[in-house]
This record gives sequence, structure tokens and C-alpha cells, in this order.
Amino acid sequence: MRKYALGSLLSLAVVGAVALTWALGGFMNVAATYPDPPPLAWLLHSTYTSSVERRSTNIQVPADLGASEQILRGARSYLAMCSGCHTPPGQSPTPVSQGLYPPPPDLVELIPHRSPSEAFWVIENGVRMTGMPAFGPTHEDKELWALVAFLDHIAGASPQTYETLVAEAKRTAPADDGHGHRHSNDAVDDTRSVPGHHDPKSPAAEAHPHEETSAGPSDGHHEKSSPHADSDDGHDHQH
Repeated sequence: MRKYALGSLLSLAVVGAVALTWALGGFMNVAATYPDPPPLAWLLHSTYTSSVERRSTNIQVPADLGASEQILRGARSYLAMCSGCHTPPGQSPTPVSQGLYPPPPDLVELIPHRSPSEAFWVIENGVRMTGMPAFGPTHEDKELWALVAFLDHIAGASPQTYETLVAEAKRTAPADDGHGHRHSNDAVDDTRSVPGHHDPKSPAAEAHPHEETSAGPSDGHHEKSSPHADSDDGHDHQH
């Protein structure tokens, strides 16, 4: 019995030494382009699933989850915070989403694989080593639940349904979304796309410092070329 115990300890020591040599010696490939071996991928995904399930057990789902205004607010947050990684229906993956490992699920795949409380926990806390950030430190719970409501509502939706909902969310967006931080270029309060809107700081305003009015002809200034790139830049993905 004593020899068996000593043999087991020796085997564990050898395995530990090999693992440390493999990890600290640079033999482990940490590139996002290198897929995990199937046994490791299974272990990591199973660990993630069990961890989220355990930690979200006591989260109470709001009774009003799924209210219309809540869904629209969640759609606006999704556009600003999530659309670059979780591809919307009918759209091409972005370079960011294509370069992440493990690959982030598409928008319509997010909720069917987890409960609302699990989705809230993931959005609030993020998931390490996946590229999923934690939004809890920067957002209130009601904003995160709005995202959950949007995800639940849009699950399995067609591209047309998604586009209709997003258009309604943009149309009803308040001037101040209540966030104290800057979102990406997908934020829904971008007034440059509003017809008739003049922003003195916009590239268009810089390109035309003197607007021609109906009072008379041009003052001699020549129109400069647009600072924006062509609508088709040769890429087949969404920026």
C-alpha cells in the first residue's frame, strides 16, 4: 500500500513537471488562430457552462422583462456594445468577430442556449479568455436587463424583423442615452446620418467652410473632395 501511494505521488510529480515545462517553456500555442484540441475545448466549455449555471442560480428575473420600451432600449445598447462581435441576422461577420477565439455566437444564438438569468450574469461579469467583456462595472442593472430582453425577443428572428426593430429603436432614441462613457461608432445617436443636420465639427463641414446660399452665387471656393472612403472598400465584411 505504501509503495502504491509513493508511486502515485511520483506519477503526479512527473505529470506536473511536464505540464509546467510545456506551459512555461513556450510550447503552448496561445494564438487565437490555433483551435484548442477537442478534449481541452470540451473541458473549457463544460467549465464555463457549469460556472455560469451555478453563479446565476439566485439571480431574480424582473417581472416586467420583455416590455416594449425595454426591448428598444436593449436594441440601442446592443448596437453600441455588442454588434461588432455578435453578428446580427443577415449581416456579415466583422473582422473582430472573425478573429476571436472561441468564436462569439451570432445574435440569434445567444439566448436559446441559456436562461435569462444566465445571460444577465454573462453580460454583467464577462467571461475571461473569450473576449467577452464585463459590462457590470460600467452599466446599471436595468440597462443589462434591457439587453437580455432584446436578446430574448430577437432570438430566431429574420433579418427583416431585426432591421425593423433596430430602425424603431433608432427612431425613438433619446438625445442622452444615460451612459457616462463613449460607445463605438455604431452608437445610435450619430446625427451625421440625419438629413438636414449640420455639425460644424463634422468632416463635411470642414470640407465646405462656406455654404452657398440662395442669396447669391458661390464665393469662389472650390468644393474639396470628400474625406470619406468609397462606399465599397473592397472588403466583404461589416465594419
